[in-house]
Amino acid sequence: MKHRLRLFLALTLLVAACTDDKPKTGSTTEIAPSNITSVSDVASNTGAPTDTAATADTSANITTTSAFAGYSANITRTSFGIPHIVADDWGSLGFGQGYAFAQDRACTLIDQVIKVRGERSKWFGPGDSDANLNSDFAYHHLGLHDDADQRFGDQPQTVADMVQGYVNGFNRELAAEGPHGWCEGQDWVQPITTTDLYAYLNDVMLFASAGVLITQIATAQPPAPPGSEPPVTEAALTVPPDLALRPDLASNGWSIGTDLSENGGGMLLANPHFPWEGEKRLWESQLTLTNGDLNVYGVTLSGVPGVLIGFNENVAWTHTVSAGNRMTLYELNLSPGDPTSYVYGDSSKAMTSTEISIDVKQSDGTIAPATRTMWNSHYGPMLNLPFGWTTEKAYTMRDANIANADALEQFFGMDQAKSLDEFIDAHRTANGIPWVNTIATSADGRAWFADTAATPNLSAESLAAWQANVDAGGTATAVLANGAILLDGSDPKNEWVNDPTATRPGILPFEQQPQLERSDFVFNANDSHWLANPNELLTGFSRLTGPEEVPQSARTRMNATLLADPDVRGSDGKFALSELQSAIMSNRSLHAEVLLKDVVAACERTPSVPVDAQPYDLTAACAVLRTWDGRYNLDSRGAALWREYMALFSAADRSDSGTLYQVGFDPTDPVGTPNTLNADDAAVLANLAIAAQALVAVGFAIDAPLGDMQFDGRLTTERIAIPGGTNTEGAASIVGCCSRPSTLGPKGDPGTRAQPQIFTDKGYPVTNGDSFMMTLEFAPDGPRAEAILTYGQPDDSGSVDFTSQTKIFATGKFRAVLFDDAAIAGDSAKTVITVTGPRP
Repeated sequence: MKHRLRLFLALTLLVAACTDDKPKTGSTTEIAPSNITSVSDVASNTGAPTDTAATADTSANITTTSAFAGYSANITRTSFGIPHIVADDWGSLGFGQGYAFAQDRACTLIDQVIKVRGERSKWFGPGDSDANLNSDFAYHHLGLHDDADQRFGDQPQTVADMVQGYVNGFNRELAAEGPHGWCEGQDWVQPITTTDLYAYLNDVMLFASAGVLITQIATAQPPAPPGSEPPVTEAALTVPPDLALRPDLASNGWSIGTDLSENGGGMLLANPHFPWEGEKRLWESQLTLTNGDLNVYGVTLSGVPGVLIGFNENVAWTHTVSAGNRMTLYELNLSPGDPTSYVYGDSSKAMTSTEISIDVKQSDGTIAPATRTMWNSHYGPMLNLPFGWTTEKAYTMRDANIANADALEQFFGMDQAKSLDEFIDAHRTANGIPWVNTIATSADGRAWFADTAATPNLSAESLAAWQANVDAGGTATAVLANGAILLDGSDPKNEWVNDPTATRPGILPFEQQPQLERSDFVFNANDSHWLANPNELLTGFSRLTGPEEVPQSARTRMNATLLADPDVRGSDGKFALSELQSAIMSNRSLHAEVLLKDVVAACERTPSVPVDAQPYDLTAACAVLRTWDGRYNLDSRGAALWREYMALFSAADRSDSGTLYQVGFDPTDPVGTPNTLNADDAAVLANLAIAAQALVAVGFAIDAPLGDMQFDGRLTTERIAIPGGTNTEGAASIVGCCSRPSTLGPKGDPGTRAQPQIFTDKGYPVTNGDSFMMTLEFAPDGPRAEAILTYGQPDDSGSVDFTSQTKIFATGKFRAVLFDDAAIAGDSAKTVITVTGPRP
């Protein structure tokens, strides 16, 4: 089966790559198998393909595209399977990156391509609770695939060449090797096109907007006319009981300027908290053009060409998910007697409908059509929110990233920047960042923060009316509590403002977006721009960029504490690379540092509290906390008890005065407040008793070392204990559950959780959190970096590199990043191949 698949892929690629019937000179070269530990050279630039490897060559950064008409790239894989890709031109560089990525994660990208094509049901049936049906209808309705060529039709030539090369390289690997891992031999594995890749990129742009509303888009239907039967559909249209309007993604990012850098050059901590399973796993590589136009190292999201977080010789940067808004939701007042028409100003507008038909695989293997009528307002797709689509109200949305075709131009400009000024200018001219903040530094020791993510531009009048609605309570307040902005869509004043200086209609222009440059540090941990540096608060920006002067998360406070703590930086008061690493891997807990001593004292005063009207002896629990080191290391005893204790307090209690804290949040001291344990011992300690009872009830000792409970929760053949905390206890280094991927790939079993407890019956299986952790300094001789990709490169659980870096992460260590030619060539584990193929 697999050999037939390879033949089919090879023939398909050959047909797709040729623009006419005439063979091109040099277009029929072949690739050596990926496990060859020497360069696979081109035997001849004309003639039949060859599988013959050339004589071994120990040079890492060589290429053969000169005097060759097709694509050619060198891929040097160093320890842990990291590819260093070298080529003479953008197309060949994309070819090499697409080829290398396909070796590691072809299954993941093809799965996502099927998703954005709206073909999940065709291959896999309707899915549990019609998940595949709903996905297909939503993606067809969004038009990501149908409109991809038009949306991305005007890319800079470098971007177009890179994307075309990436697709051809990806397909070339499929033809030569086939996919490795969970989709091997499956009939849905097929070549991809540039249309597919652009549609998938558009989907990536929507992670923080329409991407969290796929089910709500798919199931939005008007109410049946009075006296009629409800519309008949292929499946019941259901909406989840909870409404999450923000992505479950997070990060920490630090940029250290010359004032706090031991070497005087800039320093960086990259610490995205992304899933360990599925399509949001980051993938590591180095990309080098031999003409000197590009030499960048870092990670990108699966299937996205280029580097999204990383460094070159001049700048280094990371991203954190922005607290701003990428979309606005709208409540429509419907026209009397017509649930598909709505009031708009002094008139009305009719919704538009589209009948969408998809193919659905039946239980007997046959294909049958399914049809659903989908609805749009002039803002965008209609939504099935919990408030319902009634005869009086309906809900819709507008998305700032649906037309964002500028992201690759943005990131390629960052990848090539020769200075921080050039790096900033890439944000100004492309302004294509979709949903993240940028934290950057430079060789000359500058530290820069910006939230240039796509943000709706609302007038002051619109924002004032929205704030009044929130203050009054009701639907706008409920939507804000779930992470989004709800406006009156029947009032034209709530249309987005088109600023002529913005790069796309309706978004904030670069000059109105929050930015801060410092010589000490800037940071972000997913709260808003306001606290990028406690000594220079950013205020006066549009509310849609995020709130100001509000309580900060305990994780934000822990990050700020680590940056300001003189003990972290050593006797010279400045960061060395090792001190940066020790800080993020210290596994400290903000709430423990503020409260632990006083909680133990409260125990001594009040050793027994009532639980369910029965006295509970706290002696054992208090003894555990008395000897706990306050950390979330593998050998920490009491870490789990404290985590479960904190989880029983509300988020409001953990961020302001209430049951837990006596002194509330003070905007003049955002890092130091709230503080001081509530003086009511019984109220404070009741949750400690409940937490201890809950752990014991499922068989966990209250003094169990964290490593006995917290482990790699993916499908692995061995149990790997994992250190780290969660947002609940106010840690900086974050691990936890759950990955919630949209892929159909294999996933680990997270176990059963009984809320409000965090543990499951398995303990703490980790499938989310610390992902690509990189520390970097610009030294006098250039950038030096150490990193860890916690879950490894491949998505094949049978590969040794699936867990090889996880085991390093478990020790709290980093590995060296190999960036210059000598370091790459000197790696004893390296393998080198040259991959070639025809140009279209």
